[in-house]
Amino acid sequence: MSADGSLVTTEPGESRALVLASIRSWIGKYGEGPSVRDLSRVTGLALGTVAHHLSRLEGDGIVMRASSRWRSCRLL
Repeated sequence: MSADGSLVTTEPGESRALVLASIRSWIGKYGEGPSVRDLSRVTGLALGTVAHHLSRLEGDGIVMRASSRWRSCRLL
C-alpha cells in the first residue's frame, strides 16, 4: 500500500527499478543516500521489500554503502 493508501502493484523487476530510480532522485536532490524508511515512503513499498532490493542492488554492484547505513550509499 502506498503512502496515500492506494494499493501498489508492480511487475517483477519493476519495484527494484523503482527503488533504484528513487535512490538516484534522492541523491540528486539531497546530496546523500536515502534511508530505508525514506525509500519506503517515496516508493510506497514495504520496508522489508525495500531492504531486500537494496541488498540485491548492492550484491549486483549497482550501489555501495560506505558504512553500515544506507544513507552512505552511492551509485556505482
